[in-house]
Amino acid sequence: MAAFEDLPRVPRGPLHSLYAALRRRAPQVSATRPDDDRGVLSVAYRGQEATIVWDDDLRQYAWASETGGQIGSDVEKAAELVAWALGASVSFGASG
Repeated sequence: MAAFEDLPRVPRGPLHSLYAALRRRAPQVSATRPDDDRGVLSVAYRGQEATIVWDDDLRQYAWASETGGQIGSDVEKAAELVAWALGASVSFGASG
């Protein structure tokens, strides 16, 4: 077994957490891994597309569209809202 220091680094941050929550709660939603250079998470479901950002000033997720709008800071609730906005169902699993 490899030493702890030899293990690959896994990106951690708000958008990575939202990506993981979407994979877990709404696996039918297509989500691209967050782009650290651009700081966005692109999601899509049945022709609906959206871009999510993390607002460092407000410390919450937000829609990146012109009209924008805040999504909230709780990652699980944000995943539910994103899935709902795209028209996808959400799995509540053990945490819901």
